[in-house]
Amino acid sequence: MTDGLVAREGLARAPLAIVTMVYNEGDFLPVWLRHYCPQVTPERCHVIDHGSDDGSTAAHLLPPGLNLLRIPRSPQDDERRAGFVSQYCAALLSWYESVIYVDVDEMLVADPLHHVSLASFAASLQPTAVATAIGLDVVHRPADEAALDWTRPISLQRQWLRFSSSMCKPALIRRPIRWAPGFHNIEAEPEFSSLYLFHLRYADMQSGLQRLARTRAQAWSRPEAGSHQRVDDADWTRMLHGIAGLPRRTGRTLDADDPELQGWLGRVQDSATARQKELFRIDLHLSGDALWRLPQRFAGSF
Repeated sequence: MTDGLVAREGLARAPLAIVTMVYNEGDFLPVWLRHYCPQVTPERCHVIDHGSDDGSTAAHLLPPGLNLLRIPRSPQDDERRAGFVSQYCAALLSWYESVIYVDVDEMLVADPLHHVSLASFAASLQPTAVATAIGLDVVHRPADEAALDWTRPISLQRQWLRFSSSMCKPALIRRPIRWAPGFHNIEAEPEFSSLYLFHLRYADMQSGLQRLARTRAQAWSRPEAGSHQRVDDADWTRMLHGIAGLPRRTGRTLDADDPELQGWLGRVQDSATARQKELFRIDLHLSGDALWRLPQRFAGSF
């Protein structure tokens, strides 16, 4: 990436653009649009459609003004995907002060204690900052929670979270960067602040199994690629039940004064110290040993 892609100093730019990439995401895309379009307007949301053929990106299902870029379907290649998105988002910085990239099942929320919106959060950062989100899996507990109603806010239907270092992603950029495959890392250590990423991959068992069937069936660039997205149903079900069965802890504030959260973030940052020359700059396998109840201030936020 070169600084030449950033707008010249003094050139007026819009505050924030938000980008995702999809393939046949009939459940998650409407949730993504419902969450992000009100933050910045549809005109500043960008959906890259990697060859969807299920009708989920049909024009009548999308809000007027949304930026939809259709690219040809090809075998899933996370390195190629990360390179393309890195260039796309860097180019957008010619027109926007900040750009967010998130996968379609990732809901970013700026802490309501400090910011009224993602744009407000972005404006509070230094001009060349990259903000790493605090990563949290939203967990379905099938024994006592019903299947999701995707038309309603997820945070009013799911109450339990698990810390996940792999979801601690550098999601908001104010300078051109190059994401590593999976968008977990850049060539810099993580810088955490009051930005949270709520990951919905484990938020509903039945929908998760349906999505897994699709990712198993799609073409991949290499035989070993995407192994975690091609496990069989029994293994995935056991994994979700295992996460759902973790001890539950209430009273976590998930803010700068929360010692348990800060302990996990410290472990993530410590892991980066020994990985300065590696592609993946943090340990992606630091997962919480308990479920934390969603703090009330986030209810209804995604």
